[in-house]
Amino acid sequence: MKRLISIFYYLLFILVPLIWLPNTSELFELPKIIVTYILTTLIVGAWAIRCILEKRIIFKRTLLDIPLLVFLGFSVLSLVFSIDPRVSWLGYYSRWNGGLLSLISYSLLYWAFVSNMDSKSALNAIRYTLYAAIAVAVYGTLEHFGFSVSCLLTTGSFNVSCWVQDVQNRVFATLGQPNWLATYLVALIFIPLASKRLVLKGVSLLLFAALLFTKSRSGLLAFGISSAVFWLPQLRKNFKLFLILNSSFLILTLLVPNPIRDLVFKTTTTQKVVGPALEVGGTESGSIRKIVWTGVLRIWQANPKNFLLGTGPETFAQSYYQYRPIEHNQTSEWELLYNKAHNEFLNYL
Repeated sequence: MKRLISIFYYLLFILVPLIWLPNTSELFELPKIIVTYILTTLIVGAWAIRCILEKRIIFKRTLLDIPLLVFLGFSVLSLVFSIDPRVSWLGYYSRWNGGLLSLISYSLLYWAFVSNMDSKSALNAIRYTLYAAIAVAVYGTLEHFGFSVSCLLTTGSFNVSCWVQDVQNRVFATLGQPNWLATYLVALIFIPLASKRLVLKGVSLLLFAALLFTKSRSGLLAFGISSAVFWLPQLRKNFKLFLILNSSFLILTLLVPNPIRDLVFKTTTTQKVVGPALEVGGTESGSIRKIVWTGVLRIWQANPKNFLLGTGPETFAQSYYQYRPIEHNQTSEWELLYNKAHNEFLNYL
């Protein structure tokens, strides 16, 4: 039964990053969460059967048990007092992700993993995760150069013409959004460096190149913080490796168009733009997010219930427009429906 559970986890780590469907209302998140729910059910079911066969409760205690239970407890209370309990249970419509059901699923996947996967199975899971990450990174790199596998599969044309979004400028591969792809890549970039094999160092460079192609500022910031956490404890011991890899990262950063390169090589003379954003062009995304975050803080401070429990999981789209700052009306995205705060901490706040 442990072998079966391991196989289900391998499928989870391979299928979820790669799967997308062209004939659903939401191409990326919906198929991924459905696969997650199916495999969670299979994993938990196999775990329960193993407990029955071995006539004992198989559960390994970890340091994260209490924090997870506290988080789930507050999420349950938040759902009970939610302004839209159905959305808080299932997640925002079209995605089904972020609601209490998905949070329970992720928690069960964690507990099932630590209780059933030994060190060999865990290493195999990491290996399959990296296989999927390589495929995703290659997928995104091809998009940057004007070749979308998605278009090839759906229209038969190996170009980017099937996308309304400018996928060549900011790639999203099989994740559906540049920032989501960046988050996925940053989480895995440093894992191959644990091996002494040279080819795995190349995997890290490939993932970093794909990260640059997303042009995600939050992703690059996360990479910088993760790099400091990874290298500082072992800088003296592995200084040569640090120098070689980070020199390679720096060269890629200076060669590939990305927000850091734009800051370094920005032009000294810029044309002064006069007029409101709605007339002269799009509002800078950072400015819009500051406005949105101001609205989030207003929601949080609105009353004691919101301060303690929020408005309910995944109800940002319903609550934001009750406290939306008037400045949002002067941006180029004044008519867009905001269902996320573009900040996970504020989403849960």
